[in-house]
Amino acid sequence: MKFIKRTLIKVSAVALMGLFAAPLYAQLPEHLRDYPLATRGATGESVAPFFNGWIRNEDRSITLIFGFANQNREAVTDIPVGPNNFIEPAKYDGVQPTHFPVYQRRGFVGIQERGAFAITVPAEEADTEVVWTLTSGGQTWSVPGRATSTSYEMSNGERALGSLKPAIRFDMNGPEAANVQGMFAAPMETSVGDSITFTAYVQDRGNRQAYPENKMMLYPLGTEWVLHQGPTGAVPEFSVPLITGRERAQQGGESGTSGNNGWEKVTTQATFPEPGEYVVRLRADNFQAPDSKFDNVCCWSNAYIPVTVTP
Repeated sequence: MKFIKRTLIKVSAVALMGLFAAPLYAQLPEHLRDYPLATRGATGESVAPFFNGWIRNEDRSITLIFGFANQNREAVTDIPVGPNNFIEPAKYDGVQPTHFPVYQRRGFVGIQERGAFAITVPAEEADTEVVWTLTSGGQTWSVPGRATSTSYEMSNGERALGSLKPAIRFDMNGPEAANVQGMFAAPMETSVGDSITFTAYVQDRGNRQAYPENKMMLYPLGTEWVLHQGPTGAVPEFSVPLITGRERAQQGGESGTSGNNGWEKVTTQATFPEPGEYVVRLRADNFQAPDSKFDNVCCWSNAYIPVTVTP
């Protein structure tokens, strides 16, 4: 009899919970009623901004690193800079991507594109909160970038086995970038349908001789050319969009030829389908090194090329 009473009490409690839960669930906005384990849609999903971490530089300025995740399984998304894609304070607005490809990577990265761009705030504004907001797929997401949590603090210093972020130059005798914020090349011009050549020089860096575990002092670099900004739906074609460090070591050729002092010349030809203003990003990585992985937000550097395309 006691067993029956306990059972009846449990059943009644579950029923009462259902009576309260159903009305509460019905009050939620429709987009929040989705099951958290539901499969992502091929289209119609949102793009979420991510704050990857911050770096305190030698001059006490702060670099804030951002990425994103396109939650569509198939649909590439374009969100022009404006009310649906903006950064506050407004003086930092305009460097963020407007083109959001779909990614599916191994490890903890998954659908994320980490370190797509970075913003450096001066030392006297080190406590500034920089917020990136994206609206797409019926949802608005905002992410703050701030140097308040040590859990998000990163470093430009050497990794566990001496790796450093690679260096990038657009001219062998010109300036170089060796960080996620990168640098911008001189603007280039081309016409719709005409091929234009992008050239850069990349160099692996590190203090690997201090670590006997290293089998190599310099590793072949991976490079990827991606659209960073451009008109909606207008994606350029690259002759060599991506080559990994392993592929570069095996193939070389057009996409990677040996230079002096560890510098590699990397080139690609691009053809643009529509007139407008574009920005192409070059990412160089040393993921062949045992202490460098995309999961760890190290080690790669960015560089950007503004391109004006005429009819």
